[in-house]
Amino acid sequence: MKFSKYLPVLVLASAMLFFAYDIIVDVTSEGDSLLHIVIELLVFVAISFVLFKELQHVNSLKQEIREERSKTSRLAGELHTVVLEQFSQWQLSPSESDIALLLIKGLSMKEIADARAVKEKTVRTQATSVYAKSGYSGRHELAAHFIQDLMSEL
Repeated sequence: MKFSKYLPVLVLASAMLFFAYDIIVDVTSEGDSLLHIVIELLVFVAISFVLFKELQHVNSLKQEIREERSKTSRLAGELHTVVLEQFSQWQLSPSESDIALLLIKGLSMKEIADARAVKEKTVRTQATSVYAKSGYSGRHELAAHFIQDLMSEL
């Protein structure tokens, strides 16, 4: 973790410690005026308040991040479900579904062939079948189908 993200908290905590120490020294030495001690005490309380609020804000941001990550995970899962349902409606075989997903992800025919341990010609044949069953002429139209669905939900 980066040190810089904790810098404000460290500075405020250091300032609190300094003022607490200085107030204790001033009170025990009895050399400073009451006004001086009261001002230092007010500064100590103000710094403490700001530190407390900063920590609350950090915790609030962490909670928001957790919630957004959860939403993103759910949306990714929902999108995957929608994609698989569409593949089912197009009556794609399991192999064709795998090929279609990899095409949508942007993998080349060679990359798909390597990933599936098959010949590139097999991938091309299955991709042609995917395009025929879906009614689209290529990977861009296939991907656009799902992007259009997402955009229409907004």
